[in-house]
Amino acid sequence: MKKTILVFSCLLILLCSVPMLCAAADSPVTSQEPHLTNILLVGRDNRQEEPARSDCMILCSFSPDTGDVIFTSFLRDLYVPIPGHRDNRLNAAYALGGMSLLQETLEHNFGITVDGCIEVDFTSFPTIIDALGGISLTLRQDEAETINRETPGTLREGEQLLNGEQALIYSRIRNLDPDGDFSRSLRQRKLLTSLLERYRNTDLLTILSALSDTLPLITTSFSRRDVLRLGIRLFPLLESPQITSQRFPADGTYEYETIRGMNVLATDLENLRIRFHQSLEDITKTIE
Repeated sequence: MKKTILVFSCLLILLCSVPMLCAAADSPVTSQEPHLTNILLVGRDNRQEEPARSDCMILCSFSPDTGDVIFTSFLRDLYVPIPGHRDNRLNAAYALGGMSLLQETLEHNFGITVDGCIEVDFTSFPTIIDALGGISLTLRQDEAETINRETPGTLREGEQLLNGEQALIYSRIRNLDPDGDFSRSLRQRKLLTSLLERYRNTDLLTILSALSDTLPLITTSFSRRDVLRLGIRLFPLLESPQITSQRFPADGTYEYETIRGMNVLATDLENLRIRFHQSLEDITKTIE
Protein backbone atom coordinates (compact mmCIF):
# COMPACT_ATOMS: atom_id res chain seq x y z
CA MET A 1 0.00 0.00 0.00
CA LYS A 2 1.17 3.54 -0.61
CA LYS A 3 2.64 5.19 2.41
CA THR A 4 0.35 8.19 2.51
CA ILE A 5 -2.01 8.45 5.43
CA LEU A 6 -4.42 10.93 6.77
CA VAL A 7 -4.21 9.55 10.26
CA PHE A 8 -4.92 12.92 11.71
CA SER A 9 -8.25 13.30 9.95
CA CYS A 10 -10.06 11.39 12.64
CA LEU A 11 -9.01 14.10 15.06
CA LEU A 12 -11.30 16.71 13.59
CA ILE A 13 -13.40 16.50 16.69
CA LEU A 14 -10.37 17.86 18.50
CA LEU A 15 -9.89 20.55 15.89
CA CYS A 16 -13.47 21.69 16.20
CA SER A 17 -13.03 22.21 19.86
CA VAL A 18 -9.41 22.61 20.81
CA PRO A 19 -6.20 24.03 19.42
CA MET A 20 -3.23 21.84 20.38
CA LEU A 21 -0.78 24.65 20.86
CA CYS A 22 2.92 24.07 20.30
CA ALA A 23 3.84 26.45 23.10
CA ALA A 24 3.77 26.75 26.86
CA ALA A 25 0.63 25.33 28.43
CA ASP A 26 -0.43 28.63 29.96
CA SER A 27 0.12 30.70 26.82
CA PRO A 28 -2.90 32.40 25.26
CA VAL A 29 -4.11 31.41 21.81
CA THR A 30 -2.63 33.91 19.38
CA SER A 31 -1.99 34.27 15.67
CA GLN A 32 -0.50 36.83 13.31
CA GLU A 33 -4.01 37.11 11.95
CA PRO A 34 -5.90 38.02 15.15
CA HIS A 35 -9.25 36.71 13.90
CA LEU A 36 -7.91 33.21 13.16
CA THR A 37 -6.64 30.26 15.15
CA ASN A 38 -4.48 28.01 12.97
CA ILE A 39 -4.09 24.31 13.79
CA LEU A 40 -1.77 22.11 11.76
CA LEU A 41 -2.76 18.47 11.25
CA VAL A 42 0.06 16.12 10.34
CA GLY A 43 -0.12 12.46 9.37
CA ARG A 44 3.07 10.47 9.56
CA ASP A 45 4.10 6.99 8.48
CA ASN A 46 6.42 5.25 10.94
CA ARG A 47 6.50 1.92 9.13
CA GLN A 48 9.65 2.77 7.22
CA GLU A 49 13.18 2.52 8.58
CA GLU A 50 14.09 5.98 7.34
CA PRO A 51 12.74 9.05 9.18
CA ALA A 52 9.02 9.48 8.61
CA ARG A 53 7.82 12.18 6.25
CA SER A 54 4.66 14.20 6.81
CA ASP A 55 2.80 13.06 3.74
CA CYS A 56 -0.43 14.70 4.89
CA MET A 57 -0.53 18.32 6.01
CA ILE A 58 -3.72 20.30 6.50
CA LEU A 59 -3.96 23.69 8.15
CA CYS A 60 -7.29 24.18 9.92
CA SER A 61 -8.11 27.84 10.43
CA PHE A 62 -10.92 28.90 12.76
CA SER A 63 -12.52 32.33 12.93
CA PRO A 64 -14.58 32.88 16.12
CA ASP A 65 -15.70 36.23 14.65
CA THR A 66 -17.37 34.81 11.52
CA GLY A 67 -17.80 31.12 12.39
CA ASP A 68 -15.66 30.11 9.41
CA VAL A 69 -13.64 26.90 9.38
CA ILE A 70 -11.07 26.63 6.58
CA PHE A 71 -9.25 23.42 5.65
CA THR A 72 -6.10 24.13 3.60
CA SER A 73 -4.08 21.22 2.23
CA PHE A 74 -0.41 21.83 1.48
CA LEU A 75 0.69 19.26 -1.07
CA ARG A 76 3.68 17.18 -0.05
CA ASP A 77 5.61 17.66 -3.32
CA LEU A 78 5.58 21.46 -3.14
CA TYR A 79 9.23 22.54 -3.62
CA VAL A 80 10.20 25.03 -0.91
CA PRO A 81 13.17 26.40 1.04
CA ILE A 82 13.62 24.53 4.33
CA PRO A 83 15.39 26.62 6.99
CA GLY A 84 18.89 25.28 7.64
CA HIS A 85 18.70 22.79 4.77
CA ARG A 86 18.65 22.60 0.99
CA ASP A 87 15.41 23.33 -0.84
CA ASN A 88 13.30 20.20 -0.91
CA ARG A 89 9.78 18.84 -0.99
CA LEU A 90 7.63 20.25 1.79
CA ASN A 91 7.14 16.86 3.40
CA ALA A 92 10.91 16.45 3.83
CA ALA A 93 10.88 19.11 6.58
CA TYR A 94 9.30 16.72 9.08
CA ALA A 95 11.85 14.00 8.36
CA LEU A 96 14.71 16.48 8.74
CA GLY A 97 13.57 18.18 11.93
CA GLY A 98 10.22 16.92 13.13
CA MET A 99 7.16 19.04 13.78
CA SER A 100 9.16 22.10 14.81
CA LEU A 101 10.98 22.31 11.47
CA LEU A 102 7.81 21.64 9.50
CA GLN A 103 6.08 24.41 11.42
CA GLU A 104 9.02 26.75 10.84
CA THR A 105 9.03 25.88 7.12
CA LEU A 106 5.35 26.70 6.71
CA GLU A 107 5.72 29.94 8.64
CA HIS A 108 8.80 30.91 6.62
CA ASN A 109 7.21 30.25 3.23
CA PHE A 110 3.61 31.27 3.87
CA GLY A 111 3.87 33.86 6.62
CA ILE A 112 1.46 32.04 8.90
CA THR A 113 1.55 31.46 12.62
CA VAL A 114 0.76 27.86 13.52
CA ASP A 115 -0.99 28.16 16.87
CA GLY A 116 -1.27 24.44 17.42
CA CYS A 117 -0.44 21.04 16.06
CA ILE A 118 -1.77 17.50 16.15
CA GLU A 119 0.24 14.57 14.90
CA VAL A 120 -0.53 10.89 14.85
CA ASP A 121 0.68 7.85 12.94
CA PHE A 122 -1.41 5.51 10.83
CA THR A 123 -1.61 2.74 13.45
CA SER A 124 -3.88 4.91 15.63
CA PHE A 125 -6.26 5.98 12.86
CA PRO A 126 -8.70 3.02 12.76
CA THR A 127 -8.94 2.93 16.55
CA ILE A 128 -9.88 6.60 16.77
CA ILE A 129 -12.43 6.45 13.95
CA ASP A 130 -14.04 3.37 15.50
CA ALA A 131 -14.12 5.08 18.89
CA LEU A 132 -16.05 7.93 17.28
CA GLY A 133 -18.60 5.52 15.77
CA GLY A 134 -17.28 5.45 12.21
CA ILE A 135 -17.59 8.11 9.53
CA SER A 136 -20.28 8.69 6.88
CA LEU A 137 -18.95 9.47 3.39
CA THR A 138 -20.38 9.59 -0.12
CA LEU A 139 -18.37 7.16 -2.25
CA ARG A 140 -17.94 6.74 -5.97
CA GLN A 141 -18.25 3.17 -7.24
CA ASP A 142 -14.51 2.87 -7.91
CA GLU A 143 -13.72 4.18 -4.42
CA ALA A 144 -16.06 1.62 -2.85
CA GLU A 145 -14.50 -1.19 -4.91
CA THR A 146 -10.98 -0.11 -3.93
CA ILE A 147 -11.83 -0.14 -0.23
CA ASN A 148 -13.58 -3.52 -0.51
CA ARG A 149 -10.48 -5.02 -2.13
CA GLU A 150 -8.24 -3.83 0.68
CA THR A 151 -10.39 -4.88 3.64
CA PRO A 152 -13.49 -7.10 3.99
CA GLY A 153 -16.66 -5.12 3.32
CA THR A 154 -19.64 -4.56 1.05
CA LEU A 155 -19.47 -0.83 0.48
CA ARG A 156 -21.40 0.56 -2.48
CA GLU A 157 -21.69 3.81 -4.41
CA GLY A 158 -23.45 6.54 -2.45
CA GLU A 159 -23.47 7.48 1.22
CA GLN A 160 -21.86 4.78 3.34
CA LEU A 161 -20.79 4.37 6.96
CA LEU A 162 -17.08 3.50 7.05
CA ASN A 163 -15.26 1.91 9.95
CA GLY A 164 -11.76 2.94 10.94
CA GLU A 165 -9.89 0.61 8.58
CA GLN A 166 -12.11 1.57 5.64
CA ALA A 167 -11.70 5.28 6.38
CA LEU A 168 -7.92 4.87 6.45
CA ILE A 169 -7.95 3.24 3.00
CA TYR A 170 -10.25 5.97 1.65
CA SER A 171 -7.94 8.70 2.87
CA ARG A 172 -4.95 7.07 1.12
CA ILE A 173 -6.50 6.57 -2.34
CA ARG A 174 -4.47 8.38 -4.99
CA ASN A 175 -4.45 6.22 -8.14
CA LEU A 176 -8.08 6.51 -9.24
CA ASP A 177 -7.68 10.02 -10.64
CA PRO A 178 -5.12 11.44 -13.07
CA ASP A 179 -4.14 14.21 -10.65
CA GLY A 180 -3.15 11.72 -7.92
CA ASP A 181 -2.19 13.62 -4.79
CA PHE A 182 -4.53 16.50 -5.57
CA SER A 183 -7.60 14.25 -5.44
CA ARG A 184 -6.27 12.43 -2.42
CA SER A 185 -5.95 15.69 -0.49
CA LEU A 186 -9.56 16.47 -1.48
CA ARG A 187 -10.70 13.14 -0.02
CA GLN A 188 -8.90 13.98 3.18
CA ARG A 189 -10.69 17.31 3.45
CA LYS A 190 -14.03 15.63 2.70
CA LEU A 191 -13.41 13.29 5.61
CA LEU A 192 -12.69 16.21 7.93
CA THR A 193 -15.79 18.05 6.75
CA SER A 194 -17.97 15.00 7.36
CA LEU A 195 -16.69 14.66 10.92
CA LEU A 196 -17.30 18.33 11.58
CA GLU A 197 -20.84 18.11 10.24
CA ARG A 198 -21.49 15.09 12.43
CA TYR A 199 -20.63 16.99 15.60
CA ARG A 200 -22.43 20.19 14.58
CA ASN A 201 -25.26 19.72 17.08
CA THR A 202 -23.40 17.73 19.73
CA ASP A 203 -23.53 18.83 23.35
CA LEU A 204 -20.41 19.88 25.23
CA LEU A 205 -20.41 16.78 27.46
CA THR A 206 -20.22 14.50 24.42
CA ILE A 207 -17.39 16.55 22.94
CA LEU A 208 -15.36 16.41 26.15
CA SER A 209 -16.00 12.66 26.45
CA ALA A 210 -14.70 12.12 22.91
CA LEU A 211 -11.65 14.21 23.73
CA SER A 212 -10.92 12.01 26.74
CA ASP A 213 -11.21 8.87 24.59
CA THR A 214 -8.92 10.08 21.80
CA LEU A 215 -6.23 11.99 23.70
CA PRO A 216 -4.18 8.87 24.54
CA LEU A 217 -3.91 8.09 20.81
CA ILE A 218 -2.33 11.34 19.65
CA THR A 219 0.90 13.25 20.19
CA THR A 220 0.55 16.70 21.72
CA SER A 221 2.60 18.91 24.03
CA PHE A 222 -0.45 19.85 26.08
CA SER A 223 -1.80 18.40 29.27
CA ARG A 224 -5.25 16.85 29.46
CA ARG A 225 -6.48 19.80 31.49
CA ASP A 226 -5.33 22.35 28.91
CA VAL A 227 -6.95 20.41 26.08
CA LEU A 228 -10.31 20.27 27.82
CA ARG A 229 -10.10 23.94 28.82
CA LEU A 230 -9.45 24.99 25.23
CA GLY A 231 -12.19 22.65 24.05
CA ILE A 232 -14.72 24.56 26.10
CA ARG A 233 -13.45 27.83 24.69
CA LEU A 234 -14.00 26.91 21.04
CA PHE A 235 -17.10 24.77 21.53
CA PRO A 236 -19.49 27.53 20.27
CA LEU A 237 -17.93 27.22 16.78
CA LEU A 238 -19.67 23.86 16.36
CA GLU A 239 -23.14 25.37 16.26
CA SER A 240 -23.06 26.74 12.74
CA PRO A 241 -19.62 26.49 11.11
CA GLN A 242 -19.15 27.77 7.56
CA ILE A 243 -16.76 25.23 6.05
CA THR A 244 -14.40 26.03 3.17
CA SER A 245 -11.90 23.64 1.60
CA GLN A 246 -8.87 24.60 -0.48
CA ARG A 247 -5.38 23.44 -1.36
CA PHE A 248 -2.04 24.93 -2.29
CA PRO A 249 -0.62 25.18 -4.80
CA ALA A 250 -3.85 26.19 -6.51
CA ASP A 251 -4.62 25.47 -10.16
CA GLY A 252 -2.54 27.50 -12.58
CA THR A 253 0.13 28.42 -10.01
CA TYR A 254 2.63 25.57 -10.39
CA GLU A 255 4.64 23.52 -12.87
CA TYR A 256 5.78 19.89 -12.70
CA GLU A 257 9.58 19.81 -12.62
CA THR A 258 12.36 17.33 -11.87
CA ILE A 259 14.97 18.74 -9.48
CA ARG A 260 17.87 16.63 -8.18
CA GLY A 261 15.99 13.56 -9.36
CA MET A 262 12.80 14.52 -7.49
CA ASN A 263 9.43 15.09 -9.13
CA VAL A 264 8.22 18.32 -7.55
CA LEU A 265 5.63 21.08 -7.81
CA ALA A 266 7.55 24.27 -8.59
CA THR A 267 5.84 27.60 -8.00
CA ASP A 268 6.35 31.31 -7.42
CA LEU A 269 6.32 31.15 -3.62
CA GLU A 270 5.87 34.89 -3.11
CA ASN A 271 2.79 34.86 -5.32
CA LEU A 272 1.54 31.72 -3.58
CA ARG A 273 1.96 33.39 -0.21
CA ILE A 274 -0.07 36.40 -1.33
CA ARG A 275 -2.80 34.14 -2.74
CA PHE A 276 -2.96 32.17 0.49
CA HIS A 277 -3.48 35.22 2.69
CA GLN A 278 -5.93 36.71 0.22
CA SER A 279 -7.98 33.51 0.34
CA LEU A 280 -8.21 33.65 4.12
CA GLU A 281 -9.20 37.31 4.01
CA ASP A 282 -11.88 36.70 1.38
CA ILE A 283 -13.36 33.71 3.20
CA THR A 284 -13.50 35.31 6.64
CA LYS A 285 -14.66 38.75 5.49
CA THR A 286 -17.49 39.73 7.83
CA ILE A 287 -20.74 40.58 6.05
CA GLU A 288 -22.11 43.80 7.47
